[in-house]
Amino acid sequence: MAVYDRWHKSKPKPGEKKCGTHRKVPSAEHGKGLQWQVRGVDADGNPLPKESFEFETDAKNRDAELRSNVLTGNLIDNKGGKVLFEVYARQWLKTRSHDHSTAERVLSQLVNHCFEDPDVKDKTPTGRTAIGAHAMGVLARRASLMRDWAADLRLQANSALLLIGIVEAIFDAAVDDLIIGRNPLRARSFSKPKRVKTDVVVWTAEEVEAVCQRLPDELKAMGYLGAVTGPRQGELFGLAKEDLDFLRKTVTYSVQVAYVGGRLCFKPTKNDHPKTVPVAAPVIPALSEHMRLHPPVEVTLPWSERGSKMDGNMVTRLLVFNDLDGRPYYRQTVNRHWRKAWTAAGIKDQGRANGMHILRHSAATRWLSKGLNPAKVAAFLGDTVAVVIGTYSHWLPDDDNLGRAIMDDYITPGAVPSKTSKFPENAIGET
Repeated sequence: MAVYDRWHKSKPKPGEKKCGTHRKVPSAEHGKGLQWQVRGVDADGNPLPKESFEFETDAKNRDAELRSNVLTGNLIDNKGGKVLFEVYARQWLKTRSHDHSTAERVLSQLVNHCFEDPDVKDKTPTGRTAIGAHAMGVLARRASLMRDWAADLRLQANSALLLIGIVEAIFDAAVDDLIIGRNPLRARSFSKPKRVKTDVVVWTAEEVEAVCQRLPDELKAMGYLGAVTGPRQGELFGLAKEDLDFLRKTVTYSVQVAYVGGRLCFKPTKNDHPKTVPVAAPVIPALSEHMRLHPPVEVTLPWSERGSKMDGNMVTRLLVFNDLDGRPYYRQTVNRHWRKAWTAAGIKDQGRANGMHILRHSAATRWLSKGLNPAKVAAFLGDTVAVVIGTYSHWLPDDDNLGRAIMDDYITPGAVPSKTSKFPENAIGET
């Protein structure tokens, strides 16, 4: 690093005339632009952009700052800041540990709400403000661009927060890579929408029964099993014969069927967290009869697990639930039958809230409302205790009443001191 005087020669020739103001030999740039210039190289020896200052003190301070940043590894790569948001975001996504389906979902959100439509400048495919064609350094310096982008999203608050979280993570990575100096989404002037908490919808036992009875025969047992064990839909689709233990009355969910890359595949359960859940005794005969009438079928699908040696390998499982042609179920197929069933049962139309996930909510709230430990409920669901309490807290037993009942037979006070006691009321707290 060095501070350079642009206006005067550092090695003048003997006899060259000095300027009257500074008493130094003027250069060809004398009096043009700012006088003091900082020059230097990064840790790899590459030249840094030249910076000019009016006063020598400011130039020396900047020179010291750059020297420190090079030594500590905190020097911002100005060239890196010129990379476009879309280019950097696609690179960032390749380095993430997401599974394939999550990676597809994140990319879809970026394409629809961040990247520029190839046919419409500065607009996304959804017709909103695009940021994909802006340089990372420009977006980092101008938080107003990110405020305009967020204001034009036109998404529900929770969906907008999810997308903003993805973009925020991309900028965090760019800060760590030292291609930008700050994350514009963490600027004080950037306001995020407030999360909207919505209560989960659950069905009564009578409603579950009415819907299950209106499902096709080959799907009835799936509905009952989902209602008493609370799995995710794909986990029911991936259930194999060996996952059922009729002797112990348990079911183990460790694999799900998912749609990834335009094809069905097997993949681990969410968070790669298998769980064994007790099956209600009345449902065991229904499962047994289902397997007698619709014997399990061997199904071979590719395994999808990013970063695993098994990824892409073909895996065969003896699936408990298959359609009449012996093919595995997937979301669109079952949801069509599911909607017909709850409509025929006279269930109030609540849109997506009436999806098959409602069985998971109903099972969770049943366990909690009857006093099952939230930690055990979390283990059954394959979630964390924090998620369970945050989602279903209003279904927990009344803690005040429970706390009072626990103490009711703990202590029975003796005689209460009278006013003639040696400890009168006005003496309480005195020494």
